Amino acid sequence: SLMFMESVETVLETYGGPEDKWVDTFGVPRDVAEANSVESAITYDGSRDSLLASDKAVHFVLQGFSGDIFKGYGLVLGVLADEMSDLLGSVHFELRLLFGVYSSLLFFGFFVLLFRRTIAASYEHTERARDFVQMLPTHMLTRGELELLRDHFCDVEDE
Repeated sequence: SLMFMESVETVLETYGGPEDKWVDTFGVPRDVAEANSVESAITYDGSRDSLLASDKAVHFVLQGFSGDIFKGYGLVLGVLADEMSDLLGSVHFELRLLFGVYSSLLFFGFFVLLFRRTIAASYEHTERARDFVQMLPTHMLTRGELELLRDHFCDVEDE
């Protein structure tokens, strides 16, 4: 882009009119009628075609206007868009992976905690049931009912 602008300035200095006539007025607001009449005000003078064709700077500027510069910019923008797409795709994948790992750890952590609390509560209820059975008046039960209670509530290690 800088090389193209320098070539345009060289061509304007060499073949153009006075320097005050080719200042940059792109950002200056214009009247609508004036902006529409710009196309009809452009005329082509072919008397200096052979002179312009022999200059390398003019040839570069003319080739730039035939689309080479814009094609080059398009290729650069395409590469940048591909790189950005690949980068955002990898970031999206990594964030999804991080969220999946976080969710899995949270899920399994919750269930491990819930499982441990459930096991602890079952041990507590087992101890309370054993205490209850030990408080039963066993002298009123028959021998078969007593053995049935003992087999149901006592571990083999407790005997």
